[in-house]
Amino acid sequence: MSIFDSIEKLITEHGSAAILNKQLAFAKDQFSDLERKVSDLQTQTGRLDAQLERERLDHQKTRDELQKLKERHAEEIRFFHDVEFRKGSRTGGRWLPFCPKCHLPITLSRNGGEYPFCTDSKCGWESTMMSQDFKGYEQM
Repeated sequence: MSIFDSIEKLITEHGSAAILNKQLAFAKDQFSDLERKVSDLQTQTGRLDAQLERERLDHQKTRDELQKLKERHAEEIRFFHDVEFRKGSRTGGRWLPFCPKCHLPITLSRNGGEYPFCTDSKCGWESTMMSQDFKGYEQM
């Protein structure tokens, strides 16, 4: 083997090694970047999981509070002629007349008038039944 063969072999091996080293360094850089991205995504996933759990707990708490409010404000509703009667916590456990249109309280007579009407002037509902037809509704 001549000296030139040795030099050529050395150049070839050294050139290949340099190229492989550059490729290896590039691969290591890419791997480091990917590891950093994986770490960032794992951190973000952890935060999102924690936030989701907080939201689930808040949702459950809100649902429980809503159920309690529904139970506390539950009303029994009956219709007598064309008037809605309600009994529940907001009526003090008594049967009281309400407008079937807007569900606000009604008055059964207007200064001795004959027809019950809604207390909301914008609603305008008025019964077709006479006030005297509603006597004794409290005993429903």
